[in-house]
This record gives sequence, structure tokens and C-alpha cells, in this order.
Amino acid sequence: MRFGRHLWLLSAVVVWVLLTGMGKPPGPEVPVPEIDYKATVRDDQDITTKISRASWNGAIFFTGSRGKGSITISFEKVKKVAATGSGSDNKTDFQVTLKSGDVVAVSFNNDDKLLGTTNFGTYRILAKNLKEVVFE
Repeated sequence: MRFGRHLWLLSAVVVWVLLTGMGKPPGPEVPVPEIDYKATVRDDQDITTKISRASWNGAIFFTGSRGKGSITISFEKVKKVAATGSGSDNKTDFQVTLKSGDVVAVSFNNDDKLLGTTNFGTYRILAKNLKEVVFE
């Protein structure tokens, strides 16, 4: 009888540990930015994908380098981003066309990610695989 009580107590403790160790349920696979930017993405295989809730590494601005400096450009100002070739030091070169018509040369780290959601699920693409991003 005593063995049965200990076995029941041990089982209860194991179940409790397993259930509390699970933590919170998984959240969305991509960050949900505070502003819903929509864009059409074309990858290096010429496949286009429409995304909403676009973000760059989880933020609503691009971060990159211009020469020896670092820059940020808000999605609010961007009309189009187009790859111009591979850069140096694990970077890819892009031209960012602003809504004002100005064009800015920027290099992004190859492992930076454009994230978003589609009507069929989540979307992630590395900067090195981007060909073009056109914001609506």
C-alpha cells in the first residue's frame, strides 16, 4: 500500500514538471510590426510573392551600410528596393528608390531577413536571395 502511494505521488510530480516545463504556447513565426506594410517580393529565381506585415529583421526600417557608415531607412519612405549585385564582406548591394524619387545605394548583410505574412502562411527570405521589393 505504501509503495502505491509513493508511485502515485511520483507520477503526479512528473506530470506536473512536464506540464509546467512546456512554457507558453508558440507565438507567430514572424514578428508582427505595429504598422502593416504591404509589398511584392521577387526572389533570385524570379518568383513573386505578395506579403503583408513586412519587416526587416523584425523592424519596419532597413538597416545597412553606405560606404563606411551605417544607415537606417524607414519603410514609410521606400518605394522599391532592387539588388544590384553581390558586395564584399558577406554583403549584397542594393538600390533603394525612395518615394521622393531619390535613389540610395545600400549594402545589406546577406543573412538579414525580410519577413512577412502571405495568404498561405508566413514568409522569410534572406537578403542575398532578394532581387526586388516593391512597397504598395
